Amino acid sequence: MIIAATSRTPEIIFSEHNCSIKGECYPENISEFSKPFMEKLASSLAQSESYKVDIEMYYFNSSSAKLFFDVFDLLDGLAAQHKQVEVVWRYREDDDTMLEAGEEFQEDLQHLKFIVESVD
Repeated sequence: MIIAATSRTPEIIFSEHNCSIKGECYPENISEFSKPFMEKLASSLAQSESYKVDIEMYYFNSSSAKLFFDVFDLLDGLAAQHKQVEVVWRYREDDDTMLEAGEEFQEDLQHLKFIVESVD
């Protein structure tokens, strides 16, 4: 399943064991955007023993940050229950803001494998 990018939302691609999120995220109505995304993510996670989420953001606003916290809390809880879950937070090498965001998200997680890496 693919959720196409818009001028204000990222492209999201779901596959059997993976979710890829790439782009910018500052929707006018975060609830309208997040509800179907969270439902599909929960459904995908329930059907898989291991799951990977690849994220490459160029910009997101504070309401989108809350969405990411919710996603990471869900994933961290599943990892605490011994589900193999991994997040790779990718940032452009010269984008200190996205690097710092990834590091801040990473600090709050206890069980989830969370990797912060640059893309060239």
